[in-house]
Amino acid sequence: MLTLGFDTATDLGTVGLIDEEDVIGEFTFEADESQSERLLSSIDLLLKESDLKISDVEKIGVSRGPGSFTGLRIGISTAKGLAHGLGIPLVGVPLTTCYYKKVEYYPGVVYTLIKDRRDLVYYAGFNKDGNKMGEEESISVGEAKKRISLQKNNATKPVLLIGDAVPEHRNKFNGIDNAVLSKGELNYPSGLQVAFLGRDIQGGEDELASLEPLYAQRPIAEINWNSK
Repeated sequence: MLTLGFDTATDLGTVGLIDEEDVIGEFTFEADESQSERLLSSIDLLLKESDLKISDVEKIGVSRGPGSFTGLRIGISTAKGLAHGLGIPLVGVPLTTCYYKKVEYYPGVVYTLIKDRRDLVYYAGFNKDGNKMGEEESISVGEAKKRISLQKNNATKPVLLIGDAVPEHRNKFNGIDNAVLSKGELNYPSGLQVAFLGRDIQGGEDELASLEPLYAQRPIAEINWNSK
């Protein structure tokens, strides 16, 4: 099954294309005000370089976040538009799961840490069996460090930290004993990862209508409006 996956929840947008187990290709681009145009042009370019047409795509996987409010809206609305127009299945994939799957064979606790606004991170933990320990939250870097420090005291293996908030706040997280901090490409989103996870998820018939971003907190614009 030819599956298209993409993520626009962070500072980097990424598009990946797979055919069952085979990797077709992947593009990554810097997110900015024209992210909607860059997403569509990246999809077009990836298909063109692969000698394929959009009508060849059989399934779409899209990151649900958490992440940028605007970026998530762009990604999910684009996914819904394409899936509706093509009449193909659409599934949403939590970004925290995408990160965890990169290191799922790590024999200890894994924390996914995604950049949020100001001094905040989107935080989620996975135990050594791969089960998520609670829902995604937006918390301060200091609170994340505190929680991870408490957990590592009960861990037989060092806890592993992964996500784009790790390089962003590496100096602070370096102070956690018994913790391993991921480096390089592990800390950044992958359209291929979204595509592989999306391939394996069975989407419901109402996914086009029901799929919503995973914010982990209300958007700031909504908070400001409600406080007036």
